Amino acid sequence: MDPVENGTAEDPRVGEIRRDIERARARIAETVDALEYKADVPARLGDVLSATASYVTTRVMQRIPLPSSREETVAKDRVAPGL
Repeated sequence: MDPVENGTAEDPRVGEIRRDIERARARIAETVDALEYKADVPARLGDVLSATASYVTTRVMQRIPLPSSREETVAKDRVAPGL
């Protein structure tokens, strides 16, 4: 009786086929993850808008000089005198 035919021994090709299947599963999982990311347009748009807002805020803050403590006191008196 042939051990390969009755299931007591494994054909050497079976291990290779199983490794091929595992590699294919890994590639499919990566592809599904990439498609899922591309399909999630609202989340990607949110990421882009958040990054853009952060960039613009940083650039604007770099161009506005910080007031000295004297300037802050004068500005507060102009807005709410006597407080």
